[in-house]
Amino acid sequence: MNSYVKSPGYLRKGIDGNISITAVFLLIFFAFIFLVLTDICRVFVVRSVTKKASDSAVLAISQQILFFENEEEIESAAQQILDGNNCRLKNLNVSYDEVTVVAEKQLDFILLKCFGVRSCKIYSASRSKVIYPWDEKFGLCNRHRFDY
Repeated sequence: MNSYVKSPGYLRKGIDGNISITAVFLLIFFAFIFLVLTDICRVFVVRSVTKKASDSAVLAISQQILFFENEEEIESAAQQILDGNNCRLKNLNVSYDEVTVVAEKQLDFILLKCFGVRSCKIYSASRSKVIYPWDEKFGLCNRHRFDY
């Protein structure tokens, strides 16, 4: 038998080896894509969490202002609501008829950590306008005239 003639079994082993290497590279590629998509999706999830937290804090503060509750407890109430959602109070602006709350949450990445981007901060702002029952929009003060 000639030593230069390759047997069908030898060809079969070479093909199996190429397919195995291709499968490993495809697996690594799809794992990389999956981790990148996971990091991107986590940004949107954290954005949603901070938005819900800032919305609930601004509504609670607006209700406290509307019912003339203790003004010293406004910031602690906002901080308590945001702590319950694992967020941090970045900014709180309170005026007579408007409340603005900015919530902050830090996001640690999975794959981007390998490329030097460890984390990012996600901010969300919510604003509420306080409308009092004696406001001109309701027209309840038209019945009473005060003369001095």
